[in-house]
Amino acid sequence: MKQDAEVLLMLRERAKGRTQEQAAARAGMSVRTARAYERRARLPSQLKQPRTYARGPTHLQTIGHGSPHCSRMTRRCRARRCSACCANASPGRYQAGQLRTLQRHIAAWRAQ
Repeated sequence: MKQDAEVLLMLRERAKGRTQEQAAARAGMSVRTARAYERRARLPSQLKQPRTYARGPTHLQTIGHGSPHCSRMTRRCRARRCSACCANASPGRYQAGQLRTLQRHIAAWRAQ
């Protein structure tokens, strides 16, 4: 998908009276792509649809609010930083990128 700036450049070139081939070449896209964006009369950001399908559950989502692992972890995390607590409570269970997601889950559970 092209960027909005590229499509806008192509449309500006077309407004100046350039041919479709010239405008597409200046914008760095194929003639077929330029033709498609001209026909749609919408920018790429306006064409993007929100995702409607559900992603599969992660193993973080399987740790529910009432699970023993969750309640043990939230009790331990009251005094210390959550990431340190989670990393120490279950060594090797969570990757570094998952700790922030786990912190958000725990914050939501505490709010409930």
